[in-house]
Amino acid sequence: MDDPVAHRPDDLAGRLARVAANLRAAAAMPGEPLMFGAQEHRFRLGPPLAEETVVAFERRHRVRLPADYRGFVTTVGHGGPGRFGGAGPYYGLHPLDEWDGCLLGHPDPGALARPFPVEPGRTYRDWLSEVAPGDDDEPYLGTLALGDHGCGYLSLLVVSGPTRGRVTDNCPGPQGPTFTGDADFLSWYERWLDAVLSGARHFR
Repeated sequence: MDDPVAHRPDDLAGRLARVAANLRAAAAMPGEPLMFGAQEHRFRLGPPLAEETVVAFERRHRVRLPADYRGFVTTVGHGGPGRFGGAGPYYGLHPLDEWDGCLLGHPDPGALARPFPVEPGRTYRDWLSEVAPGDDDEPYLGTLALGDHGCGYLSLLVVSGPTRGRVTDNCPGPQGPTFTGDADFLSWYERWLDAVLSGARHFR
């Protein structure tokens, strides 16, 4: 699928630089972190991934990661010191190799390359029975786990299908996953950083 962010490299570089600067500002804020979950990672990320590591992941799973997320993990940082990963919403961002934490079944090599079946704005009576009716069907195809909210709730990044690049939250209820209003991963991440820098305690 065409990736519009990939056609604006200068804009993407500027966004990534702004994110990195705001992350440094968040880490330099005095006192204990106010934002929920930040005590886990304290606004720190691990070193960026090498380009060859990301290329190998993409080849193995037959996907191309959304450009903004790809740029983030290869230039800003990846993983981190927290129990669930590095600086990010809720308890932090999972490392890429924990992408399958959102799957309900056993991961298969093609899970990321298959389209995510949930449609934003659609009302489901029982989304699991509609998008994954078979006993072995996986409802979270085409997504990777971004971050842990606690109590089994996760933020996911869609990497395959019509909603590629969007962030959604998983949901055990009948209504199905809920897409955030953000255009892409970096918009979601920057919205969290803005909340942190404003002194907010929770991110919605």
